Amino acid sequence: MKTLLVFTENYSRGGGNRYMIDAVNSLADRFEGITLACNEGGVFEEDLKRLTKKVAVKKVHFITKARVSALLAPLPTAVKKLLLGPLFLLEPLLFIYNTVVFTFYIAALRPTATFAFNGGYPAARATLAFVVASRLVKVPTALSIVSTPAVRKRISAFYEAIIDRLVWNSASAIIVNAEAISKELQDKRGTPGAKVHVVHNGLERKSPLQRKESTEGTFVIGCVARTDRAKGVICLFDAFTGLAKRYPQIRLVLVGRGDAQIELDRRRNASGIKDRIELTGFYSGDVDALLASFDLYVFPSFQEGFPYSILEAMRAGCPIVATNVGGIPEAIRDSIEGLLVEPDSVAGLQASMERLILDDELRARLGKGALRRFEKDFVLAAMHKRLSKVFKTTVAQKS
Repeated sequence: MKTLLVFTENYSRGGGNRYMIDAVNSLADRFEGITLACNEGGVFEEDLKRLTKKVAVKKVHFITKARVSALLAPLPTAVKKLLLGPLFLLEPLLFIYNTVVFTFYIAALRPTATFAFNGGYPAARATLAFVVASRLVKVPTALSIVSTPAVRKRISAFYEAIIDRLVWNSASAIIVNAEAISKELQDKRGTPGAKVHVVHNGLERKSPLQRKESTEGTFVIGCVARTDRAKGVICLFDAFTGLAKRYPQIRLVLVGRGDAQIELDRRRNASGIKDRIELTGFYSGDVDALLASFDLYVFPSFQEGFPYSILEAMRAGCPIVATNVGGIPEAIRDSIEGLLVEPDSVAGLQASMERLILDDELRARLGKGALRRFEKDFVLAAMHKRLSKVFKTTVAQKS
């Protein structure tokens, strides 16, 4: 019986979890049994509900600095630093420990193949240990990376170079969701280009909802993303408040929750236009209906892989302003599917937002262009077909 063992180590909701479920669904017909191994909290109930085939979910033991840091999160910063300091020196031992644990675990299950899901390389070290362990027990494995990689730290460059070489030699395929990630992995981490395969995110094809007419002459600017500083939400807030003085009809809706939430609340309360700014927090409602209520979609992130939220806005036919980072330009071509601006530029955001506030014809053209591009390149069926083909030619043939 052909079986697939999937592994992930995650701590927050996001596109990485979503990509993992879509990838598992892509391979559902290829394997008679699928097991998903993860840490406590590694996968969320809403993700599991999206699986198209029954999957056995099992908690697996491992130790990483990230897990210890999460456990120590409630402690004062000074205490955390004191306790986490020694773990930096012990990280190589933790990697060896996890590799040994996973080697026995994989050997006991004896899957046909394994598939490990990471965020931004090399963030989840347990995931990398899992890939190495798969190689040790001669089980072909793929590694998914869905965010741009970090540069090797000077203080640990030698150790990280060793880990990189082990991982690249162990993985049968490195699957990424953007050409930008592929390029940076090769440039920053020495990943062999022949092993890297790009499989863009995909979404189910849906007919866009009828765009809602703005009430009382209002113009709604929206963003759906974690409200993290790295997502550029403070930059968007400042761009909006600058424009709000000249355009009393505009409203801002920020959907999501993240590390900038307290600062956004503070700025909203001090803005003098509190009634024109909505911070929804975590949103579990109908995203399509929400997007249909936006006159303009703005995605101001400083760093990205290939965000699902951009595809959702494209599928909804929204006119889009987004930053020229990561894989975003692979979906949005400037002045064709949207307007692209440099990251961390309040002036750049303001100029593009103002241009679309004033130009009804341009908004309509960009919205139609975004929908056409989505239908052509980013439907979920295309992602399934591409990933299944990559897995068949790079992993399954070795099993």
